[in-house]
Amino acid sequence: MSKNMNRLESVKPLDGMALEIRYTGGQVVCVNFSDFPERFAVFADMRKPDFFRAATVTDWGHTLEWPNGEGLDADRLMEMALEQSGRNDTLEFRRWQDRNGLSLAAAAEAIGLSRRTVSQYRTGARNVPRTVALACLGWETSHSAT
Repeated sequence: MSKNMNRLESVKPLDGMALEIRYTGGQVVCVNFSDFPERFAVFADMRKPDFFRAATVTDWGHTLEWPNGEGLDADRLMEMALEQSGRNDTLEFRRWQDRNGLSLAAAAEAIGLSRRTVSQYRTGARNVPRTVALACLGWETSHSAT
C-alpha cells in the first residue's frame, strides 16, 4: 500500500552487517543483515564487506539495492527494523492495516482515532496500546463475517 509507505532517503553502513536507514519522513532505523547470506542465496555476496557497503537507494526511494541487482523495498526494511527491535505491537498494527487495505484515514475511522495517531502507531513513533490492538482485532472480525 504505497499510500502509507515512507520512501527511503539514505543508507549508511554501520559496523558489522548493519545499515542505518533514513526515511523521507525523518525516521531513522537500524537493520542487521548478518543472517541474510546464510538464509538467502541471492544475498551470498553480502559476506564481502565492499559489496555490502555498496547498498544504494533506488527506484525513487522505494528500494534498497545491492550491485547484483537484488534489493528490498522500503516497507520490508521497516518491518525488519521493527522485528529486530522487538516492536511487535507496531508490526501487528501495520499488518492489520495492510491486510485490510486501509489508508491512514480509513484505519483511523475504523477504530475511532485521529489520522495522526494512526500514523504514529504505523511508524512506531508511539506504542500501540493493547486496547487499540483489541479494537483492530474486533474490527477485522466483524468485517470478515460480512
